[in-house]
Amino acid sequence: MTARSGHRLVALVLALSLLSLVPTIASASAGHGPRPPLAWSVPVLTGYAVLLVLLLAQAAHGRPRPWLPWALVVLGDAALATWPLVVPGRAEQAPWVLALSPLTAGAGAVAAGLGAAVGLGLVHVGLRALVQAAGVWVVPPVAFALDALLVLVVVPAVWVAVAAVRSSGARLEQARSRAEEAAARESAARAAELENTRWDAIVHDDVLAALTTTAQARGAAGRAEAREAARTALARVEGERPAARAALPVARVWARVADAVRELHPGALLDGPGEGPGEGPGDVGALDPEAAEALSTATAELVRNAVRHGADATGAPPPVRVRARLRAGADGERLLVEVRDAGPGFGARAPGAWRLGLAVSVHGRVRAVGGAARLRSWPGTGTCALLSVPVLPAAPGDGHDGDDGLDGGTGR
Repeated sequence: MTARSGHRLVALVLALSLLSLVPTIASASAGHGPRPPLAWSVPVLTGYAVLLVLLLAQAAHGRPRPWLPWALVVLGDAALATWPLVVPGRAEQAPWVLALSPLTAGAGAVAAGLGAAVGLGLVHVGLRALVQAAGVWVVPPVAFALDALLVLVVVPAVWVAVAAVRSSGARLEQARSRAEEAAARESAARAAELENTRWDAIVHDDVLAALTTTAQARGAAGRAEAREAARTALARVEGERPAARAALPVARVWARVADAVRELHPGALLDGPGEGPGEGPGDVGALDPEAAEALSTATAELVRNAVRHGADATGAPPPVRVRARLRAGADGERLLVEVRDAGPGFGARAPGAWRLGLAVSVHGRVRAVGGAARLRSWPGTGTCALLSVPVLPAAPGDGHDGDDGLDGGTGR
């Protein structure tokens, strides 16, 4: 129960208690009890009617009005204190104003702490004694003592119930606040992790590559290549926080991937939209720009590794094949890209297999956008990597032919 719900519950209980007095007041007004003058009855009954409306409004909307219980206490005590003045003489039956005692005492328990509530209860018992002393309504001392005891018992009972409701609401609010703070911290940590992953990838893919190219530069052509690599790295660093971009169609993403692969390995076999005999992803679906960039960069890093580590004695790169497919799954549609090379391979399960390039530019980058990366390799059998990233939901009316995904296996 929230604090708002607690305010609504307390207001509803007080409103129902006030409504329960209506039959008693109606019976007295019908002539079966003492009838005070209109000059006294109208303001008292109007005051209770206004408080009833406000209590029902609080019960409906939960907006706290701390002064409402105090108003009930003041009005009840004022009515009881002035009753002997407006209705002199002894009544034949109990005045209906005495029926206000449980409501007044309960409102005092809601308005104040336990000690103050008991004090308010004693004040009310004193006013009842005033009615008794004035002779308006006289009961045996034992009956009076029992009535007074009942009033004083109501006070702590109501206070305990209200305190329990308020404590429950406070604990729930604290738990909600802690949960929101934990979620905020987790979100901030996740954002920091994603940012670190992206910068690590930039450093590895562009900055280190530019430094390597610069260190190996020989002659004018080498220096020109180093300058171009440095410009590319600087552009990536300065443009790492782009403005919001529109989603990219799958076919355009594949074209970007294909361009990156051709630049690194002109002889690579490409199997995607318009590439080779296979059916590619087509124009259905789109990728988040971050996912598209991660997929393109990760694919390029895999091809770069194949060219760098798989070249034969003549320096020729190993055969490389890159395929793309759409696959529907329980977690939605995903774009899968398979990168397979016929290089020397390595022990993918050995410690350190996910080296910096693979761990950061492939696995870390793809995972940061909600994707996944799997690597299978064995010495002498080449390497096969499978990347997958989520595809954004297609617009209503779009559709495409399903596909059973990419082939597994590592051998050739």
